[in-house]
Amino acid sequence: MNDFSTHIYNQIVEALPDLVDLQKKNTELLEFHIENEYKSTFGDLYIQTSDDDKIWIKSSFPFTTYEVDSVEELLYILEGLLFNQLFWVISYDDGDWDDTFLMLKDQEIKTEEGFTYKILSWNGKNDKVINA
Repeated sequence: MNDFSTHIYNQIVEALPDLVDLQKKNTELLEFHIENEYKSTFGDLYIQTSDDDKIWIKSSFPFTTYEVDSVEELLYILEGLLFNQLFWVISYDDGDWDDTFLMLKDQEIKTEEGFTYKILSWNGKNDKVINA
């Protein structure tokens, strides 16, 4: 892995040693693949670095790629997602993707008329669709 990816990898596995074996081998960039044991719509979770030294977290579900600013932010998001305290929200305008953001479990989201909001949780138990 390149220097940036190695540095990020070391920080992640220091905090979460269970992820050591989930790193894709023999790649220039970091890629962790965390399988979703619940097989929910959320899908699997991926942590990746990019050529421009950025850190990304995403799921298998379309439009869920999210850039994080630091390993600390990544760990906060990862813990929130895996413990169903943080959810992906994907908004659509007339069926076309509009925006993706994260929300806390008990947070109210501001909706816009005519938009659809798909809320995805790791275990699928908090999934819902809001048609505004």
